Amino acid sequence: MPVMLSDAVVDVVDAVGKLRADDRLVTSAEQQLNEVEALFDVLTVVQSQLVRRLGDARDVDAFAEVTGRAIRGWLREEIFLSGWETSRYLLCLRRLPSYPVVAEAFDAAAISLAHVHAIITALDKLPVELRATLESGLVEHARFCVPEDIAAFIDELLEALGIDKVSDIRRERRHAERNVSLHAGFEGQRVLHGTLTPEVGEAMARALARAAQPAGPEDHRTPGQRQHDALGVIADHYLGSDGAPSFAGAPRTAIITIDFETLENQLRDGWITLPDGAKISAATARRLACDAEMIPVVLGSNSEILDIGQANREFTAAQRRAAYLRDGGRCAFPDCRAPVVQLHHITFKRHGGQATIDNSAWLCAFHHWLVHQDGWTLQRDPSDKSYLWTGPHGQQLRRHLTTA
Repeated sequence: MPVMLSDAVVDVVDAVGKLRADDRLVTSAEQQLNEVEALFDVLTVVQSQLVRRLGDARDVDAFAEVTGRAIRGWLREEIFLSGWETSRYLLCLRRLPSYPVVAEAFDAAAISLAHVHAIITALDKLPVELRATLESGLVEHARFCVPEDIAAFIDELLEALGIDKVSDIRRERRHAERNVSLHAGFEGQRVLHGTLTPEVGEAMARALARAAQPAGPEDHRTPGQRQHDALGVIADHYLGSDGAPSFAGAPRTAIITIDFETLENQLRDGWITLPDGAKISAATARRLACDAEMIPVVLGSNSEILDIGQANREFTAAQRRAAYLRDGGRCAFPDCRAPVVQLHHITFKRHGGQATIDNSAWLCAFHHWLVHQDGWTLQRDPSDKSYLWTGPHGQQLRRHLTTA
């Protein structure tokens, strides 16, 4: 079967063949440097087009249709890219649409793929409200510096803008550095390494503490061995449920020891202390409270408990099942295939949103974070019941879901 290529790509392939066949001797030092610079410019253009074409192929699921592989597997197993190169391309595919100034400079070959990766990595570690402000400055700086200088330049921009980079900015950066890796070791063992955010760390610590209790006096396992075995129990529990969300009511209970109005409307930039002393941002607290029962606790001037209220009305088990069936158990974000975990209030509770079927959308963990803490908004079109997402830069995506 002949290889199908567009005329533009055929022209590029022909030009490369012509370049390879050119064995003329260049004696002018100036011409040699000019040609090298020109080739670097062409390389940047090709890289920008490669990212765009990869995105086009991903959007129509071409990798799975033709090769039966996901895009990461195709890059690794067919093109034989290194893990680092693959991650760089996938990061650009995933995050470049959120940074239009970076994308425009990349398309114009004003910055390289390495610069794009460095800028995206740096901006993603900042609070969402600062990214648009700093994006143009970073792109302009990238035109005249190596990619390794991008991260350091952020501190200069923050100082020039008079923004305190010591407290909240550092916490946001630490949040962006969250990661867990599981590597193959000797004889089939795995090596676990990572850094957890405060809320995930507390949840994991509580789960391990509960699942790693000694079984009795005959249990001679070390604490580390018991925690290892507890991880297996936690994994088996998740896999045994096939990742299905709970329909037995709200997945957590939030005991609020501050005024509810303060939590929902006034608490914007503060940090909240969890029971174990770890701190989470106000946005994180609101995200965790989105699908939770609220129990208000009124404190006196000396922090004594004056009153404990009743849990507020949350989605019922019947509503949770109905919403799950309505959308076929899928996340409301376009093309998302991750398992759903949170039944989200489309109109936030602090804006008067009620616990109704029409005001609900099942979301995966990532897209629930996206709508609470990354500048995205979600609406449900009353005419066709589709989900309309609007990004922080005005980009819009729509998903139509029907019952499976």
